[in-house]
Amino acid sequence: MEKSEDTWEFIEKNSKTIFFIIISIMAFYLRTLLIHNVTSDFKYCINEWFNDLKLNGGLLGLKLDIGNYNVPYLFILALLTYLPINNLVSVKMVSIIFDFICAITIKKIAEILLENNKNKEFISLLIYAIVLFLPTVILNSAYWGQADSIYTAFILISLKYVLEKKYFKAFIFLGIAFSFKLQFIFILPLYIILYISERKFSISYFGIILWIYAIMLLPAVIFGRSLISCVNIYVSQLTEYDEYISMNFPGVWNLFLPIGTEGNLVFSPNNDVSKIGILITIFIYSIFAYTIFYKKIKLDKQKIIEIALWSVMIATFFLPHMHDRYLFLGDLLSILYFIYNRDKLYVPVGITLISTYSYCVYLFEQCAIPIQYVSFLNLILIVLITKDMCKKYFKE
Repeated sequence: MEKSEDTWEFIEKNSKTIFFIIISIMAFYLRTLLIHNVTSDFKYCINEWFNDLKLNGGLLGLKLDIGNYNVPYLFILALLTYLPINNLVSVKMVSIIFDFICAITIKKIAEILLENNKNKEFISLLIYAIVLFLPTVILNSAYWGQADSIYTAFILISLKYVLEKKYFKAFIFLGIAFSFKLQFIFILPLYIILYISERKFSISYFGIILWIYAIMLLPAVIFGRSLISCVNIYVSQLTEYDEYISMNFPGVWNLFLPIGTEGNLVFSPNNDVSKIGILITIFIYSIFAYTIFYKKIKLDKQKIIEIALWSVMIATFFLPHMHDRYLFLGDLLSILYFIYNRDKLYVPVGITLISTYSYCVYLFEQCAIPIQYVSFLNLILIVLITKDMCKKYFKE
């Protein structure tokens, strides 16, 4: 009897740690069930890059113009070539590891946001579990083998430092995120608005992003690839899918332009349409930033999280050439948004459904409802989030 009581006392005392371990094991096991799935993206892109690097000496292969991902990701692939592990498993394991880094970072952010809440440890653990079991997070890494969790993890670490007012570190990690994916621009408006509102860090901090980017290119340059070739990776990405204004993503373009017969691809009528989309996006950000400046609005933790999510939603909805996976960061930020907006469960649920829909179209060729309806749902969410923010921020 005494032994049983001691065991129960141990469980009670360590319940949070036990829950953390159980959830982590379950999340990892679920991913192992999907890890052997091969998508066309892996077969014809990532695996070919992997093999090219391996045939050319692993790290020595970085001197070659391989793939269309930036140097840091190719550096990871080059390191993986030295491991006696199946290509598919090793590549996916990197993304899965970053799933957990994302979840742990969001847990820490939640603890910061809930610093005065007596249940912060319990709530942050639930958020950790929710992030690991989000369908898009599981599908992105374990099933698809994509790398969105990598750049997202660094953005979330940067956001954590922003909330702690450690701006120098925040910009270092934002620079690392930029080095992995150009999609870091989805969150960049938050940092610009933060500078306009607070001016608690030097404008030169934005230069840190470029310095980190340059440093992250060094492995390829050291092994013989030209700096121009490295820089051109992102330049070529900007024009790679010029023929499509939208690729399986429920954005604004599905509401006005005809959808192709194969999948939810929207062909671009001309280059001017892309430019219009970019101008509209910049215009929306500019109006919001100017209002923040004019009204002298100071950004507290709640506003930072809300603007972060809003920024990602605006970018992915209005910018041209958006892909099915590009709301990944928004999926995770919506969980943090819900901490402050408990009456708006429809926001994280709606965003997750929208994002999952995009995945299903590509991965499973399932399109239960026309993408125009999902785009309209996306627009409604953006309007509701924007309306609520304006109501709270600009009362006078």
